[in-house]
Amino acid sequence: MRKKISEIFSRPYGQDGVSCEPSSEEIEKAVRERDFEKRAFQTDLLELISEWEQVSGPARYNSIREYHARRIAFFVENGWDNYPIVLKEDGREVAEGSHRLRAAIHLQMATVEVRMP
Repeated sequence: MRKKISEIFSRPYGQDGVSCEPSSEEIEKAVRERDFEKRAFQTDLLELISEWEQVSGPARYNSIREYHARRIAFFVENGWDNYPIVLKEDGREVAEGSHRLRAAIHLQMATVEVRMP
């Protein structure tokens, strides 16, 4: 089913209380430079955490933010037709697909395909 983006909620990206939400400029830069992240957050999280733990302080948060910008850019460039955004039982909050939702927002889409668990 399709749902208005304005009716979907996704928690902001962050770590240790620090915002790691990428700006639209950072996403656009990754798109322009074709600097895409293919690793999925859920399936590759242990590997990602291991990388992020190699640096500390602001560099760590920058690394996390850059990952998110590059992952969103991947979906901006490649789409996600076969992978609808999965919502939680409340029908509003994202359970799976936050990067896809942000790609849709970046592309200024009005609606996206979603499914319930």
